[in-house]
Amino acid sequence: MGLYKQKSGKYWWISFSYRGRQIRKSTGTTKKKVAEAILAKTKTKIVENKFLDISNESNHTFEEMVKRYLEDYTIKKKPSTQRDDRRHFKNWNRFIGHRYLDEVTSDLISQYVKKRKDEVGPSSINRELAFLSATFNKAIRIWGWCRHNPVSGIPREKEKKRVKYFSDEEFSEIYKNLADWVKPIVLLGKNTGLRLSNLVKLRWDQVNLRERIICLDSEEMKNSQSLGIPLNKNSYEILKNMHKKRKVHSVFVFVKINGNHYSGWGVYHAFKKACKEVGFPDFRFHDLRHDFCSKLVQAGVDLYTVKELAGHKDITTTQRYAHLSPDHLREAVSVLNYHKPIIEEKNKRNKAV
Repeated sequence: MGLYKQKSGKYWWISFSYRGRQIRKSTGTTKKKVAEAILAKTKTKIVENKFLDISNESNHTFEEMVKRYLEDYTIKKKPSTQRDDRRHFKNWNRFIGHRYLDEVTSDLISQYVKKRKDEVGPSSINRELAFLSATFNKAIRIWGWCRHNPVSGIPREKEKKRVKYFSDEEFSEIYKNLADWVKPIVLLGKNTGLRLSNLVKLRWDQVNLRERIICLDSEEMKNSQSLGIPLNKNSYEILKNMHKKRKVHSVFVFVKINGNHYSGWGVYHAFKKACKEVGFPDFRFHDLRHDFCSKLVQAGVDLYTVKELAGHKDITTTQRYAHLSPDHLREAVSVLNYHKPIIEEKNKRNKAV
């Protein structure tokens, strides 16, 4: 039985054997004398056979908890989300996988966040925290493995909402430098705002050239809501030309020689390569989606309509583009112009006096 501190931790922990089990508990204090008193009290309880403060947190490891979450809940999610969950698990497990749940403290998680700040951006950290919080919530509410969620006290990182769109000159330069096979994918993305994953896996049964619309089912969408995108003239011409070249044996719109669809990774890098070569390294494929939304707002389309066309789950996501349409703000304050004749009349009276 003894006291110790975790690596880079600030709290004292006690470790002791009880009924054949190794128990580790945080004292919740940074003061050694207080920790020693807690340890002495614990020893007394054990001697008097009154030590009952053992929760399931001492019975299950972090790795065990997350693996169960992956088996019970991740398996029901979309393939892309499953990949994200497994990636989050690997990152967390490398850092704290061997510890028992009562050893996973807010302080330990804060250390992880500090370390990750040197490796990834705010949004990635927030996604990892959200995954861990969801896992602990299941362990608390469903499995009864622990009583406290250590993620609940961790502040989320402030994310910078990126809104980047292309000038006509910028896009023209990038487009001219693209490989021929990726050009129609990029053009359709710019004119529909579809995500890269939806573009590369677009099927002919989702395209209705007669009605000029693309229809995506809810299970194929990031927000799990179905989406119908009307085709403008550019989009229609792209798909019409692709239909003429259609390979009979393939269900996909954009395909390789063997009939398989292109990978999202391949399209992303082909686009990024062209951007770098013409001097715009900061652009990325997802900016085509930002461009779609931005140009609609700049053209006077209301935010609710943009939300529906972009397939945003709620209006707060769309509101990042609101500043691109200052005209509706000018119209709003223009209603206050009724004060003008009142002021003019008051000035006339003052002059008369």
